[in-house]
Amino acid sequence: MAETRLVTAAPFDGRGLLRYLSGHAIHNVEFGDESHYRRLIRTADAGVATLEVHLDGVDAVIATLEGRELPAELVPRVRRLLNLDADSVTIDNHLASDPALADSVAANPGIRLPGSLDIEEQLLRTMVGQQISIAGARTVLGRLAGELDGTGLFPTATQLAQHGLEVLRGPARRVAAIHGVALALASGTLEIHDGLTVAELTQRVLALPGIGPWTAGYLAMRALGATDILLSTDLVLLKGASRLELPDTPREIATYAERWAPYRSYAGLHLWRVAQS
Repeated sequence: MAETRLVTAAPFDGRGLLRYLSGHAIHNVEFGDESHYRRLIRTADAGVATLEVHLDGVDAVIATLEGRELPAELVPRVRRLLNLDADSVTIDNHLASDPALADSVAANPGIRLPGSLDIEEQLLRTMVGQQISIAGARTVLGRLAGELDGTGLFPTATQLAQHGLEVLRGPARRVAAIHGVALALASGTLEIHDGLTVAELTQRVLALPGIGPWTAGYLAMRALGATDILLSTDLVLLKGASRLELPDTPREIATYAERWAPYRSYAGLHLWRVAQS
């Protein structure tokens, strides 16, 4: 079987990264555990195909598309999904210089930002999953995928724009916001891609009803690999801050976190880990 080996610089917390992706996997769309990840994707040259990734030692992953090597256009997307180009030595040394994070950095060397294969999908699934539990979001997103596509793929913005009001449930204002974003994406009114800067992406998405700073920040982290975003209003992050006896209000943790720049996104990952440990 032909395969593609993608190397990264140690340390690489591959198990933690795949555990995050699998823990947020959409039912019947994504599958995995702390050592592998699999899903159907749309590609430019292979159409709909199965992407599989599994760890290979401490500094690499093996990736295949339908059991073959990855096409060239997919390699950077997979590297971004797994944050393989991060300079973990520099990031870890910087964050460990704060005694409050030193133990977490030592326990989780090479922590990586979970990325995304498709920025439009990431925006829509983030909006659908807001204000409900991770388990609930996985179930709801899986139901939407089954009802709107049914092939094992996450529905496109066009599918959600055309039929979203038939399947989206919840408060009317929230449904309208999700459907409105799908309409904007499908019509081209909202153009987002991974070539945008964080500022450009943030400006574009915040202009739409129903999208706030948390959604814009999380999208930039996942889809652009933005390294310096702290989701200061995130309740799990604030719980982690409290456990480390750090300031645990949005304003206070945002001020304290200035010392973690330019790697506040990674500091946030550590606070999430602490909260969930």
